[in-house]
Parts: sequence; C-alpha cells; structure tokens
Amino acid sequence: MTLEELKNRCDLNHIPYAYGTFKEPTEPPHLVSISIGTNNFMADNKVYLKEIPIQMDYTYLDKDRELENIIENEILADVAWNKSEENYYSDEKYWQVSYFFNVMEVNNG
Repeated sequence: MTLEELKNRCDLNHIPYAYGTFKEPTEPPHLVSISIGTNNFMADNKVYLKEIPIQMDYTYLDKDRELENIIENEILADVAWNKSEENYYSDEKYWQVSYFFNVMEVNNG
C-alpha cells in the first residue's frame, strides 16, 4: 500500500483522513497519519524501495467497533499492522488509538 492508496481507501469508506494535520478543524471520528522514519532497501549507493513506517491515529468520541472493523479489515486489509492501547484525553474529551504499519514506494529516479 502507498500513502495515496491509504487516502483513497479512507475516502471510499467516508472516513475523514489527513496526512500530518487537517487544514480545518475536523470533528472525530477521523484518521491522521505521519511517517515515523524509513526502512529503505538500498544497493549500489541508491535507494530502490522506500519502506515508510506509519503511525495512524484513530481519534473518536465514542467506541465504535463497526468503524474499527472497517479500519482494520478494509483500509488495512493487506498490510501487517499493530495497534496501541486506547488512550483517553480528559482535557479534550476524546479517545485515541494508534495503528502502526508500513507503506511502500518504489524509487523510479
């Protein structure tokens, strides 16, 4: 999966999604992803395949197992992922759980 495919899958499932941050305030539930480094395949002093570790935060107000199942079984269907514990942010009154997985990008340059 690529970052573009991730966005397309979120759009198809009508889940608000942004990379980094939303440009305008967006009420939960929503997904936000960020890159947390790289794990590239290199040879001959060149990067051939970019493996990008992603942290995708699912922010919500009320537990919704149906939406979690869509995230896990449709959006992340073909990637290996791990999930953090659920955290409640009492000051903001929302819940958040993070998914960790890799996206791929072939370097054509």
